[in-house]
Amino acid sequence: MKIAIIGASRGCGLATVKEALARGWSVNGLARNPEQAEFKDTRLAWYQGDARNDLLLEQTIKGCDAVVVALAAKTGRERVTVFSESIAAILTVMNRHGMKRLIFVSGIGAGDSKGSGGFLYNWIIHPFVLRRNYADKDRAEALLFKSHKEWTVVRPGILTNRAKAGKKVTALTNPADYRKGSIGRADVGWYICECIERGLHVNETPLLIT
Repeated sequence: MKIAIIGASRGCGLATVKEALARGWSVNGLARNPEQAEFKDTRLAWYQGDARNDLLLEQTIKGCDAVVVALAAKTGRERVTVFSESIAAILTVMNRHGMKRLIFVSGIGAGDSKGSGGFLYNWIIHPFVLRRNYADKDRAEALLFKSHKEWTVVRPGILTNRAKAGKKVTALTNPADYRKGSIGRADVGWYICECIERGLHVNETPLLIT
């Protein structure tokens, strides 16, 4: 298995890099600052630059079995567009090569999971800190929903740095079951690789907690 990870130098992206390599896969990792990862492996190829750059995406994605998009954006007063613009660019490159499988790391509070994060998250953090980020995550998700790809939109709960729990991950796919919870970044990486390897949650939006 060979996968491309967009946003691979930290957070859930780096956790997915490590999990994929632990499974014996090869990884192409794209990041603005790969050196932040402080991580090297003979089966890991780093590509440096913007996730909206067509030529760079071509080099990163070509020949891979699946694409993982685990981008992050700064919070602030400026409009956020990196999620939707990157997804649009990635879909274009995937179409060029007839590629199907894509995993997008979104988050609790996107789409129909809005309002599932508990009082503090729903009424303070989401509207006052993350509102612009999640508005663009919603736009990115909408692009995937309209595409003809085998996409999975992973929506982690509150992220932590806990050690991997593996099979203790709960994936909620029915909005009626959505509830607040947390999950370690290592478990998000583990579950993304499970989705790729086992073909889980194709065209679904699982909310992940442990």
